[in-house]
Amino acid sequence: MSFQDTLLHPGVPMTMFEVVPPAAGKPEATEASLQELRQLSGRVDAINIPEIHDESRPGERTTKFIERAEPRLLGSRIKHELGIDVVINRVTVHDAEPERWFRETCRQWDVANWILVGGESKTITYPGLNPADAARLVKSLNLPVSLGGITIPSRVNEPDRIRRKHAQGVDFFTSQVMFDSNDLVWLIQRLNGVEARIFISFAPISNRRNLDFLRWLGADIPRDLDRFLLGSEHAEAAPAETCLERSINLAQRILMDVFDNLPPDPPPIGLNIEHITAKNFAPAIAMLERLGSLYASLVAARAGR
Repeated sequence: MSFQDTLLHPGVPMTMFEVVPPAAGKPEATEASLQELRQLSGRVDAINIPEIHDESRPGERTTKFIERAEPRLLGSRIKHELGIDVVINRVTVHDAEPERWFRETCRQWDVANWILVGGESKTITYPGLNPADAARLVKSLNLPVSLGGITIPSRVNEPDRIRRKHAQGVDFFTSQVMFDSNDLVWLIQRLNGVEARIFISFAPISNRRNLDFLRWLGADIPRDLDRFLLGSEHAEAAPAETCLERSINLAQRILMDVFDNLPPDPPPIGLNIEHITAKNFAPAIAMLERLGSLYASLVAARAGR
């Protein structure tokens, strides 16, 4: 079944692998990325491609900004050359003429699964639509697409926000990278009866730079996580292999906690593994292998009740 066909079947596990797009204007980087992604064939339901913009977040950026390939161009090649379904992110607030992009992406590039993303700050005036208005526009165009959104479980009134967006035509949500289950369990319990699939996102942590980068991106990271993963709050103490193993174990516990506390009629749960930096592909594959098998067994056990 395609991504769209499977999306709202709660008894069917769905896994995405989120990749960092290759550098723009470098054909060799794109070819290398496609070759690397071949190994995901048959192992994931879709490859999730973010749209990366240079952001002016508070704090010092931990990695240099590199302009990246356009998600729909890479996504179209993945779909047609590798035979893997794709989900692309679109930051809608930057586009003053969104209807053209929507029609082209669906018809010319044959990419029909989109996550609509907003701006980095509510204080900035953008030329384009916010995700909610963009979703309404897409639905009015009657395009055969599935729409997704971003969920931040700790955000105030997040259950109401998801219900409202689902009513506007958004059928799935990907969470920010999770390092704690409390807000996530709270959110999913309050989405009882909602049919939109919630993809829970995890990312492997191999060193302090990974953690600092996610902090800069705005992920909710508990204050004691540095000591747990790295063995120290200040020094690069734990070897990369130890840190990765701890981050995978933590993700497994979070996933089990979510399934142990599902409400009677929960939203379908999905899994999204994020490859957050160019050097973190192999650790992300390792996390996919370990978490993917656990996740599939948890879905099967739930479906068999």
